[in-house]
Amino acid sequence: MTQNHASKGWLAAGVAVGGALLALALLLAVAQPVLAALPPRPSAEDPGQGASGGGAIALHARFGPAWPWDEAHWQNVWTVVQWQDERSAWHDVEGWQGTLDDVAIADGAVTGHKTWWVGAEDLGKGPFRWVVYRGEGGAPLATSEPFGLPAFARQVVQVDVSLAW
Repeated sequence: MTQNHASKGWLAAGVAVGGALLALALLLAVAQPVLAALPPRPSAEDPGQGASGGGAIALHARFGPAWPWDEAHWQNVWTVVQWQDERSAWHDVEGWQGTLDDVAIADGAVTGHKTWWVGAEDLGKGPFRWVVYRGEGGAPLATSEPFGLPAFARQVVQVDVSLAW
């Protein structure tokens, strides 16, 4: 009788552990996020690969030869795209602000780059301009000439400025 009672205890413990493991497995299966396929993302190499068929604007900011690299790092340079209203006032574009993406060195010149995606719904709009600052909230270093957004899908509008400290 003692052995029969002990085997019932082991059976109950096994059922409890098995049930807990099954519940845990079901909980983990339900808790897993459902990963939907992301839409195509634009890149600097192929700005028009997005589903909406937009383009891009690309800033090329050339650093002057007297740039004080020890005190002014390229990663702190702040860029802002602005749009002009019908009264000729300039306004910051909320989503098109940030630091440079990278720099390239060619023939001894250092050029910083910033690229923003332009959706198909904004193609051909303007005027816009790029303002480059010493840092977020810092003094302006350069302001580009006004430009229009790409006129057609896959077009990249390149804007060049020279930076002087």
